[in-house]
Amino acid sequence: MKSIVIIPAFNEEVAISSIVKRSMKYADEVLVVDDGSTDRTFQIAKDAGARVIKHYNNLGKGISLKDAFAEVNGYDIVVTIDGDGQHNPDEIPNLVRPILEDRADLVNGSRYLDGFDDETPAYRRVGQRVLDIATNVTSGTHVTDSQSGFRAFSGKTIPYFRFRDTGFGIESEMLADAAENNFRIVEVPITVRYDVENSSTKGPVTHGVGVLIKIIIDKIIRTFRR
Repeated sequence: MKSIVIIPAFNEEVAISSIVKRSMKYADEVLVVDDGSTDRTFQIAKDAGARVIKHYNNLGKGISLKDAFAEVNGYDIVVTIDGDGQHNPDEIPNLVRPILEDRADLVNGSRYLDGFDDETPAYRRVGQRVLDIATNVTSGTHVTDSQSGFRAFSGKTIPYFRFRDTGFGIESEMLADAAENNFRIVEVPITVRYDVENSSTKGPVTHGVGVLIKIIIDKIIRTFRR
């Protein structure tokens, strides 16, 4: 099974080399999308062994994933992982396993499959719960971590993702696309670090409200499209 790891990145020069090198142990190729970074993300990722797509302006995570998914023809498994160091690339085999065993088409890495731990900041608990409920109600899914950027996809699912959202609402949109096409969605537990700097320029409240609005708009669009 031929696999690729996709890493969207914006100003991640501190963590990107480690993420690339550790991901390379579990994939045939690592593809980084440098989304308009103003630091050395592009060169460091390239030196670490990744193929790198360069955006000269910050276009958003949705555009980064769209451009990356356009490059994955011929791959049986596609893994996405964030470039800020919050996720552990050594858990990639855990995400890939349900696809290899033909139990899933999309595997969602969940930080909260066993509930929230004591290290989860309070604002994340409230915001995450709201976004999970909104995603599940509007798309008909039953996930515990709708905003996870650590996922694995069967290669056959790739043509069905629409990539309408340009920003962080893309996580919920992709789950809705998967549900709409009756893909088998399985969740596996993942660990997460909260002590690393996040490259998002928005505060957590602004970010969460923005994603919630996009989830609702996406539902309206899907409803009228039918």
